[in-house]
Amino acid sequence: MKLVSYLDNSDGAGLPGLPSLPSIPNHTNDSDFCVPCPAEPTKNLQQFYQVQERLQSDLLACDVRFSLFVAASTSYMYESLLRPFPKEFLDSNQRPDINAIFDTIADVDRLETILAQLINGNYRRYHVKVMNLLHAVLVRHGERVALSTLRPCEFEDLYTHLQIGTPRMAPTQIFEVTPSLKCAHTKEYTSLREQCPVRIGFYGAKLEKLYAMLTVGCLPMDKPLVLARNVDEALQLSPQSPGWGGSRCGALLRCVAVVEYVVVPAHVSVDDDNGLVTIREASCMQISYLMFFGQNFAKVESPLMRQPKLVVNWNDTVKWMEDNKYALSLGVYLMVLSLTSSSGRGILHRFACTGLHVLRKGFLKI
Repeated sequence: MKLVSYLDNSDGAGLPGLPSLPSIPNHTNDSDFCVPCPAEPTKNLQQFYQVQERLQSDLLACDVRFSLFVAASTSYMYESLLRPFPKEFLDSNQRPDINAIFDTIADVDRLETILAQLINGNYRRYHVKVMNLLHAVLVRHGERVALSTLRPCEFEDLYTHLQIGTPRMAPTQIFEVTPSLKCAHTKEYTSLREQCPVRIGFYGAKLEKLYAMLTVGCLPMDKPLVLARNVDEALQLSPQSPGWGGSRCGALLRCVAVVEYVVVPAHVSVDDDNGLVTIREASCMQISYLMFFGQNFAKVESPLMRQPKLVVNWNDTVKWMEDNKYALSLGVYLMVLSLTSSSGRGILHRFACTGLHVLRKGFLKI
């Protein structure tokens, strides 16, 4: 299957109901900010409308889409995982400029904040590169594959539809994936689906591998895709990954993709012993749902990181004081002597520190 190159050739046409606005010559130095001039429509204004409409339609789906983009961009394999690469962030040699991506991501506010600013018409707040990145990820790449948020009350209906049991760990969010019929890989899969049996499997991996699978329809790193037989087994293969700083999905994220595939013996093999399915051709599979398992740092905080609660056993305390009464008396005497001296320094200060150390070491034994 022919894959999409680095250059983002997505159609930049406006969304339904929005007029296509003609582009204008390059701005002066003020073009670094998205400030449309009232006298003439600009391409920036069109981007504002399109980004605002996407955010209003499904804010959480936009959040998870941008989270997957950020996860792919932070990988050292970004050239293979970040496809298609936004054309506004290619360097002079038409190669991905990942540093420009990092700088722009750092300037992106929480999406609900951006939406509120757009609704209020505060266009001057954001740099033009921020809007270019959001437009590329949410609008242009969103035309390749649509994500829609399922409500928690719909989770059980989905399990029934997929004929699977309820996962041991409940997902925090589930998103339905709808690929565009205009994409070549979707057309190929649709054609195979009419000829071969259809099954479902579950794919668990790092978040960074999912973005290109969704937008380009490729296999992860162009290597065979291995599916588990249920959500719980796939979740074990999905390590916790740090989420985007402004994400509402959680600080630590794990994801399981529900993958629909066609049984083509030449490209799909099933291991009956462990229930794993191996897919070697991208046109034989399609992601149908994304199950996210988000956690906050407070929920997974190690007991060693927490402040221990001080519980004093007074019986043991009194017994320890009786056993160490001479050391206690000496320590208290030296501290009082140090406090009553004029300078509080020198040898008396050292004695006081030694006495305090003795007290502290003693209490730690209790």
